[in-house]
Amino acid sequence: MDSFLLLALSAFWLGILTSISPCPLATNVAAVAYVGRQVGRRRAVLAAGALYTAGRTLSYTVLGAGAVFSLMSRVSSFLQGAFHRALGPC
Repeated sequence: MDSFLLLALSAFWLGILTSISPCPLATNVAAVAYVGRQVGRRRAVLAAGALYTAGRTLSYTVLGAGAVFSLMSRVSSFLQGAFHRALGPC
């Protein structure tokens, strides 16, 4: 349970750091301006904000899953090819 909590806190902290870096920060400001352009229509703004958040979450999830899958397949192929040598004679 402690390792899961550490991973969750690490992911949360990296998400905060990513959201305040210069490029995403400019994107967030532009998105808020675009989403809030219909100030008079509260439901439209909330719906647009929810869709923006869902799209951003989905895109980061897909990118993260792709990175993890790519790294895990490389690690797996390395271990399958070289780990038996590290074990020595069986």
